[in-house]
Amino acid sequence: MENIILRPIVDATVSKVTALASEQLNLALGWRQDLERFCNTMNMLGGVLQDADERHVAGNTNLKDWLERLRDVADEADDVFEEIRYENLRHQVAELKPKWKKVSYFFTLSNPLVFRMRMANRVKKLNTDLDDINKRAKRLGVQERLAHTSAPEPRVNQQTHSFLAQEVVGRDEDVDQIVSLLTDSSNQEAISVISVVGMAGLGKTTLAKKVCADDKIREYFREKIMWVCVSEIFDVERILWEMLESLTGSPCTNKNRDTLLRKIGEELERKEEKKEGKEEEKKEGKNYLLILDDVWSEESGNWEELRSCLLGLCRKAGNRVVVTTRNRNVASIMGSKYIHDLKQLEVDQCWFIIRQRALGDDAVPLKLEEIGFGIAEKCGGVPLVANVIGGTLYNRRDETEWLSVKKKINVWGSLEDQHRRIMDVLQLSFERLPKPALKQCFAFCSIFPKDFAIVKEKLIQLWMAEGFLQSSKESSMEEMGDKYFNCLSSYSLFQEEARDSFHNVKSCKIHDLIHDFAQSIYSDTMIIEESSSNNMPHQARHLNLKFGKEKVQIKLEDVAKKLQTLFSEQGFPTSLQGNFKRLRALSVSGADDGEPLPSCFGNLKSLRYLDISGTPIRQLPKFITKIINFFINSLMTYQFEPDLLISTASTTKPFDLGDLTIEAPGELSGMLSKYIFL
Repeated sequence: MENIILRPIVDATVSKVTALASEQLNLALGWRQDLERFCNTMNMLGGVLQDADERHVAGNTNLKDWLERLRDVADEADDVFEEIRYENLRHQVAELKPKWKKVSYFFTLSNPLVFRMRMANRVKKLNTDLDDINKRAKRLGVQERLAHTSAPEPRVNQQTHSFLAQEVVGRDEDVDQIVSLLTDSSNQEAISVISVVGMAGLGKTTLAKKVCADDKIREYFREKIMWVCVSEIFDVERILWEMLESLTGSPCTNKNRDTLLRKIGEELERKEEKKEGKEEEKKEGKNYLLILDDVWSEESGNWEELRSCLLGLCRKAGNRVVVTTRNRNVASIMGSKYIHDLKQLEVDQCWFIIRQRALGDDAVPLKLEEIGFGIAEKCGGVPLVANVIGGTLYNRRDETEWLSVKKKINVWGSLEDQHRRIMDVLQLSFERLPKPALKQCFAFCSIFPKDFAIVKEKLIQLWMAEGFLQSSKESSMEEMGDKYFNCLSSYSLFQEEARDSFHNVKSCKIHDLIHDFAQSIYSDTMIIEESSSNNMPHQARHLNLKFGKEKVQIKLEDVAKKLQTLFSEQGFPTSLQGNFKRLRALSVSGADDGEPLPSCFGNLKSLRYLDISGTPIRQLPKFITKIINFFINSLMTYQFEPDLLISTASTTKPFDLGDLTIEAPGELSGMLSKYIFL
């Protein structure tokens, strides 16, 4: 998949060089010619990538190495052109020195002539490298196809039926059965486990959510419903703190087991006391409903450890645990009183999903209905497949397109074959995304953990920071990001999580299988660590460090130079002093009290996105003002020295650094300015 992700990188690089050449820079004639040569070669290689798209990269080591080399040169080119742009901006800031004395001393002007010569040599080196890459391409047999041009903006209808809020089809009886079991007062066990078992994509999580939303369940358990996505790693402490977060709706700071159990008990008691009722109803105590979603572990000791904690919360009869799992052995190990086998949907139910996703409530021509029913027969009764296929056909009425999709979907095979069939359908949907940059934006989402609520606004900011979005005459980058989000939603690649009071989507999630697919696309460049391993692939460009409750010493020197994104839940990595020259997005939480903001931040010229809202840092050091070129997001309750922030509403481009939103005490609270000097 490396070539698929590389296409939009080539597009973005060419776009930057073109913009650079058109700016009023004092470029020598030879340098301008070198830039034009670079653009021409990159465009040609973009055409070569169209040929590489049809080749099996995974089994071709030479072609894979060639693609990686092209990626390295594209990254190096990005470094060069970012440095040129940065230097140009720095000079413009310095020219305002009489007016802005407080910021001028942060910038030391380099010799313009020396700088231009140094950059000219780097551009020449890039052209030499591209010539070598082009020669290797010819030896590998990949050839330039049709002229490589940027695809038009994806056509996304802004007035559509709800992409994300999907009707649950064919599960009413399942919901009724589980609700009846959960509210059965004759069941006097202290902890009664009900497991929902079924293959991936059948809708186990969706079913559990529908059960939780049932009026009978909400009345029976009141507000004492907790939801935890367990996934592959069964960590009791993590489950407990997510139980508490589910009850309170607030992040958990103290993750000591005894403290967690005490706070969970107090919260359950508080919710019970909030409700008015008869005295005997209050005596029922802290009965709760716990959903353990997507459980994988077959270690009985894990469940016994958690069960002991749950009994410590409440030993009275009436507590319920619902488990969703793909593995029937898991259900048995957890001592399930009842195992609910989730069945596949009927063909007509799959067709209903496809029709709704593709055409909404519009009338369906007879011929399309015939083709669509044939597609539904190939869905294997899996609602995820039906949803994705319907999204792929969204707003398309051409019989040829429907027949093409039908032809590319294989007939459902054995149980062992199901996972691969689902991946084939996801691949089909991915390939039909109308713009290469959309594929890059989608694949980037695998940096978030499974079952993570992705905030739409933050996701678009990250896309912007990574350089995935290009503005146009018709659309700003923010508007383009909104279009991309809607397009990926229409393809059923996002699932709705929450909406605001105006019914606008606030956040979304990605289905586990879709997440697996996204990771497979970014296998060499997107890394999510969930263990204590220090082995980091040297090609990692996007890294999310998740290590549970224990601090782990992580060495990032080997990946620092290529790293573009770093998320860390355990504070600032000790090796953050390395050369992170390409780092564009940094999000840190879990830092210890007194842990400072590393001084190397002052040298991150490419940084566009910084989120340290999950840290106890209360003051930004002065060296942060050396960074001109970035967004700061979600700074909460910080104390700022007033002379560090100088804002003006009259400043015009090129100093438009975007909106800077700061939540801080006193007069610095809120939006300081749309245009800001740092």
